[in-house]
Amino acid sequence: MRGKIEIFGVEDIPLIKNGDNIPLIIFNALTKNNISLEDGDVVIIAQTILSKSLGNLRNIGDIVPSQEAIDLHNKMAPLIRKNNLPDKSPELIQAILDESRQVLKAEHVMIVETNHGFICANAGIDKSNVGKGDVISLLPLDSDKEAEKIRISLQNLTKKKIAVVISDSFGRSFRLGAVGVALGVSGISPILDKRGSKDLYGKELQSTIIGQIDNLTSAAQLIMGEADEGLPVVIIRGYEYSLMEKSSITKILRKSEIDLFRKKRKNGNFETILKSRRSYKSEFNDKEVSINLIEDCIDVARWAPSAHNGQFWRYSIIEKGKIRETLIEKMNSKLKEDLIQEGKSDNFVFKKINKTRNQFLNSPYLILLCLDSHDLKTNSDSARDFNEYIMGVQSISASATYLLLAFENKGVSACWYCAPLFAKKIIKEVLKLPSSFVPMAFFTVGYSTKTTQKPYRKELKDIIFKIRKEK
Repeated sequence: MRGKIEIFGVEDIPLIKNGDNIPLIIFNALTKNNISLEDGDVVIIAQTILSKSLGNLRNIGDIVPSQEAIDLHNKMAPLIRKNNLPDKSPELIQAILDESRQVLKAEHVMIVETNHGFICANAGIDKSNVGKGDVISLLPLDSDKEAEKIRISLQNLTKKKIAVVISDSFGRSFRLGAVGVALGVSGISPILDKRGSKDLYGKELQSTIIGQIDNLTSAAQLIMGEADEGLPVVIIRGYEYSLMEKSSITKILRKSEIDLFRKKRKNGNFETILKSRRSYKSEFNDKEVSINLIEDCIDVARWAPSAHNGQFWRYSIIEKGKIRETLIEKMNSKLKEDLIQEGKSDNFVFKKINKTRNQFLNSPYLILLCLDSHDLKTNSDSARDFNEYIMGVQSISASATYLLLAFENKGVSACWYCAPLFAKKIIKEVLKLPSSFVPMAFFTVGYSTKTTQKPYRKELKDIIFKIRKEK
């Protein structure tokens, strides 16, 4: 490890506009200041200029607050005034909700888990250094992806091997003052695992993991500043690290189940989630669903009970694109044939096919759930094998239920469709699934444009059949 590193800001970065080429702007600024990148340099880039270049901005005047946002505003307003803090309008609160998986705390400030998995105030929404008027900047949808694009472009322009970190500033628990944190990374591991190394006295380190990209980002923040310093790009030179072609910010995020400071849910909240789950069949809005959120919910679904602990469920995440379009068109062709054979009218067939087609094509994500028959227990007779299959289906249903509840808990709209049961062969052929996979269900996933009414439920007395004791 070297005893010295250099930190310097890149001057002459212009005010960024939507569509600007950030790597080229950085390269031109470096050239203008007679600075050349060197192998091993770490380029720290402020989130704000990246969001502006991506057009990831919103005008508060265009936001329509939900009842939830209005209720939060009414709850928070007295506490905000008491602490002499700037007011949060219902529109701003709605913007925060839109960028969040869940609200962890809402008093004089909102602490949320963002759609990316970050725990921070106000979902990282910023009014500073954005421009005049009621414009706010939102965190990039995928800072890792943007960091990778910038790194590759700069490497192509300079012929140097570097790392890129997208930075922001967050407040901290138990301490005043914001510090630099990393939002996205490319070319360097987020953490430095020192376990197994020796300390000054020869003792083996057993739990030391260093958040090196946050350390680097905090160091860069001293140069970058928060006010009118105007140095949104900082170079760190001389820090020794191992170049990593594939890296992700997720490595530095502590999982909620081992986070001692995360407020645990009360039983009453869980009951509310169970009773508030709905089948969302309305259109989805344009808000992007994080792939990390989808994977987190599937992670919950894998904890469902299953026969023999067989865990027969297999999930396929189908993004928008040609494969999904081909799949739905072929499924709808079969559906049309089936409905015609059943004697349905042309009008009925038309409406049924269009409704199904639009739901499956337009949802941000379409998830396929299959049963892997390879894991089913086999027996000596067909009757027992059939029952084993039924137990597999029951297990699949349990996992599907966990998945829907996980989505509801994250504030995401989802609906369970059984269409794959009627088009197993088509699905397996188009998606090139293993022969042991049996398609069972689709889930459309996104953010619904409408709320769904409370469905009819039978009375408790109508679903309980009592077995009387013999006298």
